[in-house]
Amino acid sequence: MPRDEELVGTYISRPESPEVEMLIQETIGCALVDLLANKGLYQNVELDLSSVAEHTAQIGSSSADELKAEFSRRPWVPISPGLTNENLMRAEFFCGVSDSPLSAPSSELKISFPMPGFKGYCGKCRDDHSFTSIGVLWADGFLDYFPRMSEKTEQLFNFHYNCSICRDNIIGFLVKRTGLRLSLCGRSERPRVETPKIIPKKLRPIMADALGAVSENDVFAGFYHLRTFCEHYMKSCLGLSVEERIIGEELCEKYNGILDRRMTSDLPSMVVIYDTSSKYMHSRAGDRGEFRELLNQVEGHLKAKELFEQYG
Repeated sequence: MPRDEELVGTYISRPESPEVEMLIQETIGCALVDLLANKGLYQNVELDLSSVAEHTAQIGSSSADELKAEFSRRPWVPISPGLTNENLMRAEFFCGVSDSPLSAPSSELKISFPMPGFKGYCGKCRDDHSFTSIGVLWADGFLDYFPRMSEKTEQLFNFHYNCSICRDNIIGFLVKRTGLRLSLCGRSERPRVETPKIIPKKLRPIMADALGAVSENDVFAGFYHLRTFCEHYMKSCLGLSVEERIIGEELCEKYNGILDRRMTSDLPSMVVIYDTSSKYMHSRAGDRGEFRELLNQVEGHLKAKELFEQYG
């Protein structure tokens, strides 16, 4: 992850600095990459400060907990790489933090950090490419209520990234910072959802909706779409129209009736997946782990069925 000693800002006279500030730069960068590349809407990442603990231990300092509290409070200033000195000064000016007086406590000194790149899907290139930071907008400096300085300082950032290959696909991310936690609150382009290849092509949009809902922290909607997938799949196997009305028990009974007799109870059952998804959907229960387990069972059922059909 990028680090830049020139962005550290005011030097603090202590054994831990400026190395600890650059470790925080790296840690913020790692958290942002995880958030922007791997997380869906309304998901969070926490900064991993293990490197800070290791650094303080190496120099014989016991200040790890105090430093954690300090960086949870200090205002952050994200800087896109390649800015001219003029634009760098403008970015720091509009952050609303300004230069702190020499008498200011370390917990109120700003800490600037270079924005990291990440690998993501470019809708224009139709492939995975590196995205680089080209600009940052944030509420600080324009609105009186940001940054909200406290033990867990709050800030709201709008990060702009562009595909490094076509340079024509700008994606915006809205990120909320609360102390040492970063939350993805919005993005201008929905991420690509990969569906298992075993899923029938006509039904992949339904499965994509299920996976997309879970990635956006709406697990209950994920169970709804998963149950819909099961219903449409069983109807297609029975030659029934999607619009045909049939109660779930009857549908499941008919589907079981056409299965290969070797599809024993030891193998994943589409009927059980359908019933479990219905239960979670109606009771608003279940979590990501249970959704993932049902998805694995769907794949297992389809693979077993394909295998028996191949060697029937």
